[in-house]
Amino acid sequence: MNQSTDPLPPAGAALARSLRRGYRTNPGLITVALVTTLAAAAPDALFALGLAALVQGVTAGDGLRITEAVAFVGVLATASWLLNVVSDRANRRFADRAAVALEAHVAELQSTISTIEHHERADHLDRISVLRDHADALSLLYSQLFSTVGTLVRLVLTVGLLMSVDPLFGLLALAAVPGVLVANRRSAVEKAVEEAGAQHERRARHLFDLGTSAAAGKEIRVAGVQQWLREQHWAAWTRRSAPLTRVRWVSTAWSAACATLFGAAFLAVVAVAAHQGGSGSGVLRGSGQTAAQVALVLAAGSRLSQFISDSASQTQFFRAIWLDVARRLAWLEDFAAAGAARADRPAPQRIRHGIRLEEVTFRYPGTDRTVLDRVNLDLPAGTVIAIVGENGAGKSTLVKLLCGFYTPTSGRITVDGADLGRIDPADWRRRLAGAFQDFFRFEYPARVAVGVGDLDRIADDDAVRHAIERAGAQDVIDRLEHGLDSQLGLTWPGGTDLSHGQWQKLALARGFMRDTPLLLVLDEPTSALDAEIEHALFERFAAAAHADTRAETGGITLLVSHRFSTVRMADLIIVLSGETVAEYGTHEQLTARAGIYAELYGIQESAYRAGYQNSGATASLFTSTSPDPA
Repeated sequence: MNQSTDPLPPAGAALARSLRRGYRTNPGLITVALVTTLAAAAPDALFALGLAALVQGVTAGDGLRITEAVAFVGVLATASWLLNVVSDRANRRFADRAAVALEAHVAELQSTISTIEHHERADHLDRISVLRDHADALSLLYSQLFSTVGTLVRLVLTVGLLMSVDPLFGLLALAAVPGVLVANRRSAVEKAVEEAGAQHERRARHLFDLGTSAAAGKEIRVAGVQQWLREQHWAAWTRRSAPLTRVRWVSTAWSAACATLFGAAFLAVVAVAAHQGGSGSGVLRGSGQTAAQVALVLAAGSRLSQFISDSASQTQFFRAIWLDVARRLAWLEDFAAAGAARADRPAPQRIRHGIRLEEVTFRYPGTDRTVLDRVNLDLPAGTVIAIVGENGAGKSTLVKLLCGFYTPTSGRITVDGADLGRIDPADWRRRLAGAFQDFFRFEYPARVAVGVGDLDRIADDDAVRHAIERAGAQDVIDRLEHGLDSQLGLTWPGGTDLSHGQWQKLALARGFMRDTPLLLVLDEPTSALDAEIEHALFERFAAAAHADTRAETGGITLLVSHRFSTVRMADLIIVLSGETVAEYGTHEQLTARAGIYAELYGIQESAYRAGYQNSGATASLFTSTSPDPA
């Protein structure tokens, strides 16, 4: 899925989507908001006519006309107040509901995208950064759209009033066209500059988070880089804001020139109305007509200037913020849907033969570096398989491909012959379990922090305790004051902080909440634990994997570790080097081959023996026998 560089969807289509989504949120409330907002436009525009009628009555000394004009203005004022109050309350209530619905919608889109490439692509992050910064404003799109349409209604009525004095006065509206065109053009220019600077804004936010987080506090102070971080933060914001400030000043200059043009045309119309004596129509006929016409032109013309200014700024803001965010949201919807469209098969209930990689090549999106090149592998059902290799060899990348977090650049991965790319990713993930080196700290009660690994059994204490036991994490729970009910994380009332190793044990327990996965991934999940603890844990789990998953699901277990004392217990070992599979076989086969694996194993064994000559337990890590794979 490589759509991050695709253009945004057309504005009209994106707006239509947003309007349909808003209508579904609350049809009744959005209808009331629309009707009252548009209805409020009429009395607002007709105030100029009431003022002209009042001037005509005063000039002619006509008491009846004065009374009628005052009554007319009073009705307009009352209607305007009432409609605006109802419109404002309806729009506010709808905006609150739309904000919740939109936030949930964006979160759902982000979490249901089948791969994780959108979290790691700079072009995608730049696009999402703008969407995230203005997502709250999207809930106001509907009231802003209604307000813009209402302003256009006011504009049309005002032009009609001017033309009632002289049809040519309607041309005054043309003097405002340059301002509208400039506003639209400058809006697009400013948005392009804003997106171009999104990476600098992300950098500034990253530096701010870094400088204010507890995790980095010790290292920052030891290194003495506080001032350097502040300078880098300021430089990043400057690189982001300086071009935007310049382009906004240019936009201001263009807007001032257009306003000057309209002002000159307006003065010309007023002068003509004052000198022509006119031949008005409607309520302006009769004595005092000329004064009334001048009053009408002054009132309507000044309101016309306001309405045109409002419509220009609203159009600019609508285009720059709301319409742009609507297009980004539509793009995110398309991006999420593209991956789901390919998936038309359920995940199997059991792996009968195995998982196969056929000529799999992978490059991370947006880069030219090949991480894996034409890899061919067979992972038999029911086996425990270890993956080893130097840093950057592609171990974690291979795991991500097998989990479906990425799709191969070329080649394919099959599960019992079925293309993994055609299997429903959500269904496949429900049949996976695992723990990763870059685990997340769920700051919830300990029961939830573990149970979230299988939401269907999150309230099952027996399942949670069994997962904790399998992960060797019971000692962590025993140290907590309230056991499974203990709140984790110091940022919460009564919370308890854990060491990195303790957090990692809970993450491992979370990965063991699913008893019979088709694919269990353990990607360096115990890197913070002692070698002896890791070895004992993996040895026990490898034996359990052979006893349980092979018989029930044909499940495959993947172990990724830099400790060779751990990987030797696997049925098969994959050695990655030079962007491909350099060696593949059992521990005995690979050591007998005297290749890369044998060399790395010998180096690590020697290092352990030299470092722990007096530790029989540690030395025994390299003399333990592998579990019987039969």
